[in-house]
Amino acid sequence: MFSIIIPLYNKSPFIQRAIDSILNQTFSDYEIIVVNDGSTDGGEILVQKVYSDPVILINQSNQGVSAARNTGIAKAKYSWIAFLDSDDFWHPSFLFCINEVISNHPELKMIGSSYSNNGLPASIENPKIKFIDKYFDIAISNTLFTSSSTVIHRSFFEKGTPFKAHLSRGEDIDVWFRAFDFFGKAAYIQEPLMYYDLNASSSLKQTLKLSQTIFSEMFQSNYPIHNHKNSWLTFRDKYLLLNLFSFMDTEENFLEGKKLLKKTEKDFLLARVPYLLPFRLIKVFNSIPSLKSALRKYLKFCFRFIYH
Repeated sequence: MFSIIIPLYNKSPFIQRAIDSILNQTFSDYEIIVVNDGSTDGGEILVQKVYSDPVILINQSNQGVSAARNTGIAKAKYSWIAFLDSDDFWHPSFLFCINEVISNHPELKMIGSSYSNNGLPASIENPKIKFIDKYFDIAISNTLFTSSSTVIHRSFFEKGTPFKAHLSRGEDIDVWFRAFDFFGKAAYIQEPLMYYDLNASSSLKQTLKLSQTIFSEMFQSNYPIHNHKNSWLTFRDKYLLLNLFSFMDTEENFLEGKKLLKKTEKDFLLARVPYLLPFRLIKVFNSIPSLKSALRKYLKFCFRFIYH
């Protein structure tokens, strides 16, 4: 039924918790594939020692999380592909609830759930489900799908591009965008079925080139959104204006960001105001947490109340 793929890179303190959360599922038709992406902290040794039977362990040189997920997809034997990051974990009812949606709505091929970073409920009964057919109309408020709480039918990966290895930020969101357009429908379980560990996921900020992010990817002329073109173009411009500012803290990204802004097609004039600042002031805003937070709130206000 489910092939569960866990990319592993230097998360030895957390990998056991992630695997145990799968083994504790109330639904048992699955396989676990751990792709060790060149770990140097012995995490793969722990997996092999503790879980030699129920876990398929694949070792490869360090190529990044996208390549690790793609390796797992290529080895998967089941029709449904689920992803779990090695520092997150699932509620015991995660797979059961996903399977209930699949059984009751076989036309749906993309299903996600809410998550929490404050603990999970003891039990889940009759979870509320949101059925989505106009994803790009609502995604500016919440993109909904995450790399540890989304299950996708393998047909998407067989016919489309899997995770893009050249992306270092937003590589999972890129897949959700393309998968929704491919399937045209999705479901979202509104109860938290995945625990997202903020502490385990925290790391030093890495300065990325915009070419390594979803922002540049979205504005490629051949970006494969075909079935929801009009709503996509509006969402794409909103998403860029909402999120680009914090990435424009280097001169290279500032100049590249200006080029991306010129490619947008919608006005959203109030949301464009911060981008009129010179690089020196944008860098100041991004270096002072209170200013950065205030600017973020301003942009959210624009898209949630003015341009909703």
